[in-house]
Amino acid sequence: MTYDEIAGGAELVRWFGQEPTFHDAEILSLHLRRKGQSSLCLHGWISTGEVGQDGYYVLDRHAIVTFTLTEVVDLKLDGFSRQNVIGGLVLRRAPDRADRYGYFSPLPQDIEVELEPCYGLDGFIRARSVSIEFKPGKPDGQDD
Repeated sequence: MTYDEIAGGAELVRWFGQEPTFHDAEILSLHLRRKGQSSLCLHGWISTGEVGQDGYYVLDRHAIVTFTLTEVVDLKLDGFSRQNVIGGLVLRRAPDRADRYGYFSPLPQDIEVELEPCYGLDGFIRARSVSIEFKPGKPDGQDD
């Protein structure tokens, strides 16, 4: 599955100039609803590969990215804390997971958003569909 297959995905790829990995992205919020739409919001960027005068990698193309998850059918999450940084985000068709049998009835179009572990929240969320919106910039209260 590619971002081009998700509503709003192609626009996000154009903004970043590449398919995002969301390495070290911070989860800003996660709202789960039994019915209808849930949302996952995070602060992402791309690394330029350059090192600044402060010794840290120079980050560019900051954005607040919201994944809208329609009809969440299964999830497995762990490690929520005051700061939730992910190692990466994988967007794909929901694979068969033998350990999840009995939790949901998979359909071919189901999508899984996997939050790879780093610090805080990680796991996966499965939904019937996913769409993406984003706003260029950093979260309120962060320096430019």
